[in-house]
Amino acid sequence: MLIIIIIIIVMTQLPHHTHHRLSEGQAGETYQITALNGDLPCKLHLVNLGFHTDSFIKLILKRHQQWVVSVDGSRFAIGQDIAQQIEVKSAI
Repeated sequence: MLIIIIIIIVMTQLPHHTHHRLSEGQAGETYQITALNGDLPCKLHLVNLGFHTDSFIKLILKRHQQWVVSVDGSRFAIGQDIAQQIEVKSAI
């Protein structure tokens, strides 16, 4: 019983990396891609554009269901449907 309590205390003190969708991100922030969701054609299209797991993505602008992002020095405009398929965590 004591071991379980100690484990719970230690785990609550560990830093938590919150994963969320890019569509929930803030303009000006840089994130690390943790997963690409959606159907296979969507994933393949994103990978072909350079969106890879563990890549860094900067959210430059959010406006009217459109996101302007930068990945590996290239800028892309993506819609909300695509932004919801990209799972990210803070790059810090």
